[in-house]
Amino acid sequence: MLVALKFIAAIALLAALHVSVMAVLGRLLGIAVRQVSLGFGPVLFSFGIFQLRPLPFGGSVTFKDTRSEDTTDEAPAEQVHVDDAFDHKPRAVQVLLPLAGAASLALVALLLHPGSALASIGHGFAQIMAGGASPLGIAQGLIEGAHAFATQQGFLPLLGMLAAKLAALNLLPLPAMNGGQALLALMKRDLHEDSSPWLQRLTEWGLWLCVALALSWAVAIGVFAVQVL
Repeated sequence: MLVALKFIAAIALLAALHVSVMAVLGRLLGIAVRQVSLGFGPVLFSFGIFQLRPLPFGGSVTFKDTRSEDTTDEAPAEQVHVDDAFDHKPRAVQVLLPLAGAASLALVALLLHPGSALASIGHGFAQIMAGGASPLGIAQGLIEGAHAFATQQGFLPLLGMLAAKLAALNLLPLPAMNGGQALLALMKRDLHEDSSPWLQRLTEWGLWLCVALALSWAVAIGVFAVQVL
């Protein structure tokens, strides 16, 4: 139980850092922040644009985006302000802002494990995909190794290790991840319009892959938890 609490606390802390860095940087770049959510699930508490949810395994930042907001009701068309909208920022901003969240995690890993962080991040890509493809095989070995590490090490080493793996996860070229969001911004011809049909299909397939990957790892963790208990 203590090991599980260490994992939950470390992931919640890293998720809060990840989301906060993106929100603060976006605001510094002149982008309006619509919502900052910590965790997943139903809203437990909200204050202004901030929302707290019960499952502390991630979070999200919603920026003003004229592609998904009806701005015509705010003012006549000629008076609508778009300078603070994410989709009206330069391509470099749309690419680098999502990557800033993953970069913050990589920085934590480098600070806590300067000698092995980059290798840990690099191995993380293969581990995430291989474990997702084999939840009852490869994933069990990876989870067992992480469990042993958390048992033998203190909180800060665990925080550094998880920061590296979460950095790798968020850099995957999938739509729900920072890497995928940056890649889509690079691939779009017109940043102010919705994606072309083929990009929309690519996004849909990528989202289904994200769901399958998440479900596979959920099964792997559940099976390991039952065995440990």
